[in-house]
Amino acid sequence: MKLSAVYPASISGRLALTLTLGALLAVGVFALLANWKLEASFATAHRDFLQAKAAELQDDLSDGDGTPDALVKEILQETSGARLRAYEARVLVAGRRAGETPGMDKTLPATLFPPARGVQNLTLVSYHGGGASWLLTSLPLHGPQGPRDVVLQIGLDITRDTALLTDFHRALAVFFLLMVPLLLGAGRWAAAHALAPVARIAKVAQSITPAHLSRRIPLAPPWPRELTGLVRVFNQMLDNLESSFARLSRFSADIAHELRTPLSNLNGGLEVCLTRPRHAAEYRAAIASALEDGQRLSGLIENLLFLARVENPSHALRHERCAAGEVCAWVAAQYETQARPKRVRLRIEGEATLYADTLLLRQAVGNVVANAVRHAPVDSEILLTIQGGPAQGVEIVIADQGPGVAPAHLPRLFDRFYQTDPARGHRAAQGAGLGLSIVRSIMELHGGWAAIESPPGQGARVTLHFPPMAA
Repeated sequence: MKLSAVYPASISGRLALTLTLGALLAVGVFALLANWKLEASFATAHRDFLQAKAAELQDDLSDGDGTPDALVKEILQETSGARLRAYEARVLVAGRRAGETPGMDKTLPATLFPPARGVQNLTLVSYHGGGASWLLTSLPLHGPQGPRDVVLQIGLDITRDTALLTDFHRALAVFFLLMVPLLLGAGRWAAAHALAPVARIAKVAQSITPAHLSRRIPLAPPWPRELTGLVRVFNQMLDNLESSFARLSRFSADIAHELRTPLSNLNGGLEVCLTRPRHAAEYRAAIASALEDGQRLSGLIENLLFLARVENPSHALRHERCAAGEVCAWVAAQYETQARPKRVRLRIEGEATLYADTLLLRQAVGNVVANAVRHAPVDSEILLTIQGGPAQGVEIVIADQGPGVAPAHLPRLFDRFYQTDPARGHRAAQGAGLGLSIVRSIMELHGGWAAIESPPGQGARVTLHFPPMAA
């Protein structure tokens, strides 16, 4: 198991490490460039000096009588004495030593020097010995007369330059060793300063509990741009949670209320039957009443289970091509028996093809038609209008000629367990108030929407809109 998996690195630690590595990388690149430039400058200066000195000695050889003696005399004059000598030189004629700087044979033997080449193609050899650093080269010389096989060996003392480069490298090493803890500390401070708003957000978030869901992260102190969007999203999430929590609380209370009434009726009827012996007819009536309450409970539970299934994000729709007219005709046939006693007519106009889950579509249309039949007056008509198509979307409109719905109730008709006042019928006829909630859930599952209109005196008009879908 990796250690990082057990102890994950903190964001501030990662930021500090990143800043430190970035700064060290930048300083390292600068140090490499500075070192390269310094070494290149020294190398150029050394080569220029050797070329200039070779040209000078060549002129001395040419200006004299062309013999090596004059050249040796000039070299001895420049390199002898107590003053610091910048170079040492040796003159060879036909491979034999004609003259050299005093003591050069011990310091720089002739065998250390490279073969002689032209002035423009100097071969340079580095040599370290006796506590000094040298740059060695050899070059041929020739004069207007005299021997032509003259070789000049020059050793340039570069001890100071080498020492300077060594000190520079040591200084860089010490600088890097000191920079690492300083950069880590500075990076840690910068990371902590940058993440301070996150700590403040976390502190506010900790104070948000189920008992204080109305609290929000304030936007008044200007947050960094990277966190402003996060704060807004977090507040939006809290709004959704608060709304869902409130709906869940209402839902739990509504369930308890809806279950309590039939259970109370059921228990009360059975208790009355058990107080004393009853006639068969009384037992029969009690059993019928209990059966009615049991059926109501069963229907309520089935509707709640259906809502839980359709609102589950993992619920898979079985989209298929279906004719909206056939679906409406099937629903009308199912509710014709309930509509016949009130002489309510179900009429279908229009036709369209859509892609939907046929079973859920029948459930949605059926719930709306059931409400329309329940509240439709005697000798009235329920009209199912179909319009649109798969390319532009399909709408199924169910309109009745009932008393309509008061405007105050329209915004909440699709809420679970919501009941209007008894103006549209008795409670027993109204049901549990889940029919339109199921309709809305089915439409949202299809990506559509459901809406209800109720102009005064013109009944209710429910619209089911299905969005455009490709075949």
